[in-house]
Amino acid sequence: MTSAADGTKPPAGGGRSTTAGTSAGSAVSGNLPGSGNTRSGAWTDSYPEFRRNDSMSLMRELVTHALDDGYAAAAARRGPSRSRPRRGMGATVVVLAVFGLMLAVAAVQTRHFAPEVEKEKADLIVRIRAEAARNDRLRVRAGSLQEEVSGLQRDILASTTSGKNLSSRLGALDVVAGTGRVRGPGLRLTIDDAPDDKVSGPDSGEGRILDIDLQQTVNGLWSAGAEAIAVNGERLTTLTAIRGANKSITVDYRPLARPYVVEAIGDPATLEARFTESPGGEWLLNLKAVQHIRLDTQTADQLSLPADSGNTLRYARTEGAQ
Repeated sequence: MTSAADGTKPPAGGGRSTTAGTSAGSAVSGNLPGSGNTRSGAWTDSYPEFRRNDSMSLMRELVTHALDDGYAAAAARRGPSRSRPRRGMGATVVVLAVFGLMLAVAAVQTRHFAPEVEKEKADLIVRIRAEAARNDRLRVRAGSLQEEVSGLQRDILASTTSGKNLSSRLGALDVVAGTGRVRGPGLRLTIDDAPDDKVSGPDSGEGRILDIDLQQTVNGLWSAGAEAIAVNGERLTTLTAIRGANKSITVDYRPLARPYVVEAIGDPATLEARFTESPGGEWLLNLKAVQHIRLDTQTADQLSLPADSGNTLRYARTEGAQ
């Protein structure tokens, strides 16, 4: 049993008696010559000699033929592969050179045309300001002419009793339609953005008055009983649109500048209290508490609101006409 595990035959004669006390486990591990362990008797003397020459031949074979013949043949068929990386490197260099040239040309053109662009921008700003000033002068002139027409109209109507009644009706309709100048006591609201936040910065948008804020304010004043309203001198009517354009607020496409002054003519005894309780008043107070916008409310004994220059008389007929 023991000799079968080692792959050798026990010697004739006294071999069995020599290994009779050895277990199967120790026989499997074996005791080869040169292993440090020795056996006595005929078993050791009859063990075949260890083939050192064969093991050395295997080591020499591994050293001499480190690469398998099949791999060597495949490498020989493939040939040298240095040309491919060189071609790839050359293409990369060409692409980088073209890209760098394009950047250089773009930089030169930008630097060359920058003064012209700045000059055109400055010219446009000057023209815009000049046209805006001209538009303001024309609006003032139109308001003066409208006042003159209204005065002549009142003078003519005042000559008869029916004319006086008609003049009173026209005056009431002018207030509602916004086609005539209005004077009277009321409420003045000054609304402005919150101070710049040192943490978030001026461009963060926090605390900035938006178009919806002015819309809520105006609607609150109407519901509180205001008879006429103007924002920064722009008279509001049923056709007025308050919109936002980028960071600006427009009234009928005319931009407004900060601060936003909202004037409303109405009963000063009740207008302020009713506005504070309205949704628009609560909206502003909430913005003041949370966003820290600037809000100043004052009652005025006399306000003068201009007529809406955008309204144009398109149709009229005499009373009783078909």
